Amino acid sequence: MLKDELKVLAAMAAGFAGMIDKSEVLSTAYLTAQETHITKECQRIKKVWTDLLFSQQKDHVLRRYMPFQQQVILETADFTFELISSAKDKGLTDDNALLKLPLLMQRCLLDLRDFQVQYFQSFFDQNGKIPLAGTLSVRKKMTVVAEELSAGLENSEIDPGLKVCVMDYLSSIIHTDGKASLSYRAAGYLMSFTETLKSTISIDGSPDLTQSVTEALFYLNFNHNSFCRWYQDNVATKKSIMPPDDRLPMLLKQLLILKSMPVMTNTAFDPNVAAIHIQVENWMIEFLRQESFNIKGDDYELPEKLELNLTVAQMALLVRLLYEEGVFTMTNITAILKFFSTRFMSKKQESISYSSMNKLYYSGDQFTAYAIRDLLVKMVAKLNKMFFPK
Repeated sequence: MLKDELKVLAAMAAGFAGMIDKSEVLSTAYLTAQETHITKECQRIKKVWTDLLFSQQKDHVLRRYMPFQQQVILETADFTFELISSAKDKGLTDDNALLKLPLLMQRCLLDLRDFQVQYFQSFFDQNGKIPLAGTLSVRKKMTVVAEELSAGLENSEIDPGLKVCVMDYLSSIIHTDGKASLSYRAAGYLMSFTETLKSTISIDGSPDLTQSVTEALFYLNFNHNSFCRWYQDNVATKKSIMPPDDRLPMLLKQLLILKSMPVMTNTAFDPNVAAIHIQVENWMIEFLRQESFNIKGDDYELPEKLELNLTVAQMALLVRLLYEEGVFTMTNITAILKFFSTRFMSKKQESISYSSMNKLYYSGDQFTAYAIRDLLVKMVAKLNKMFFPK
């Protein structure tokens, strides 16, 4: 069973608050002894961690243990940072004896963090937060590289819409509060993003810089909503200016190009949403189906669900009217409601549950009734006009 090696340092850090509050007088001998203790404890921790690299511990154990130690470092470092900041707000300076140990502790904790990053990269939690003591310097570096890339993009010959997508992302980095929390993943992604795009736009003689930047953004898995929308609009615009007979071949070629573009699967702008190639490919397939429908007309295969220009409540009330008037030969209302919830979608809701249909079937309101009555009146008027003209 692996133990918490940072327990001693965390306990020492917790004691600093009382020491500062009481304005204790610290002798040189005491400070020297405590500094030595902190330094030796950090050396001991590094040795224990180094021994783990050559031990028989299974990877799955280290994947739990190292992020746990990473979290302890974060909590202790943030506690120490806030303690130091509070003391400075009250007038204490870095050379004050009361801050000597907290400042040393902060440096040592960040050093342990760097040791983890260097030697336990595969077990490190990239979604973990960077300690407050290190956030400001990292954000300053991120701002510098974002501003450099923005300046390089200003005069680059790429599609204006694509340029806006990239500049918006960089602007959000530049204008974020330097003290705002930051994850290792977000910081690392921006560095990879700027390095890749700077290399891409600096290559002279590129026949199509827009395509080169697009491929780079796919490689970086830049699954930002604005980039996804730009790509869709760009394809739709290309299709609209082509002769009708050339549109389907163009879309098929575009899908082939899309499938051939490499995408990093271990990184993303937003790891909580689908990768950029998956989002765009799903859209492209549906776009192709629509184009195929325009060409083949009645031969087009119906989708799994049909969209109705009705709300779920209106749909449920309409089904009730049809059922109570004996339109359905089936008398099992449960089966009928399940059929409609499976085969149809409303104008506001793609996925309709049976429970929603069943509830609304029996609890329609007057507002819904007005909408359905208006629909039925219009249908009767149209029927009269078609077959019973005056």
